[in-house]
Amino acid sequence: MKKYSYFDRFSYKVPSFIGTLLLVFVLISIYLIGMIFFPFNLFIQSPSFISKYGQDNNLIFQGELFRLITAMLIHANIVHLLSNILFLIIFGIRLEEIKSSWEVIITFIIGGLIGNCASIFWLFFSINFISLGASGAVFALLGAIFYSIPKKSKYERRKIIYLLIIFFLITIGNDTNVIAHFFGFLGGICSSILLSRILKK
Repeated sequence: MKKYSYFDRFSYKVPSFIGTLLLVFVLISIYLIGMIFFPFNLFIQSPSFISKYGQDNNLIFQGELFRLITAMLIHANIVHLLSNILFLIIFGIRLEEIKSSWEVIITFIIGGLIGNCASIFWLFFSINFISLGASGAVFALLGAIFYSIPKKSKYERRKIIYLLIIFFLITIGNDTNVIAHFFGFLGGICSSILLSRILKK
């Protein structure tokens, strides 16, 4: 007997992946904007650009709340950008096979925002720490996928856990904001729960 995965039930439709592609376009565009208006190095983003839009908790406490959003859209260098885009494509396409394009975008924003809000408390660990990058928001997509897969689909859940471990190991480092990653994942789950309840009404 042929085994079908959870995602086979969606094979009757052809996803457009427009939400994922739009997010990739935005991340690349913002990186290029930083290169143009804050010229520094083709492969490394300008420190002035990072300090202006990164998540500096000291400045957030002073009222610059916009940094909670802009921080998830900028990247330190080309490797940082491409690694996040790679997993954004992997997780975004998978989620867009289950959900709609706008749900992918909303999950990315809400999950990333929750991760950044939670990481405000990073201030207690490193007062000069500036957080940036879309990895927390990408973890949110993975969290949304994990929630959307039925508990009976053990094979699919194992794959998600493996991907979670791989992504975590790739993004871990001395300057990694693990709080944003962890709460971004939880934010993706919360976002899926909220959206599913809204759509049922």
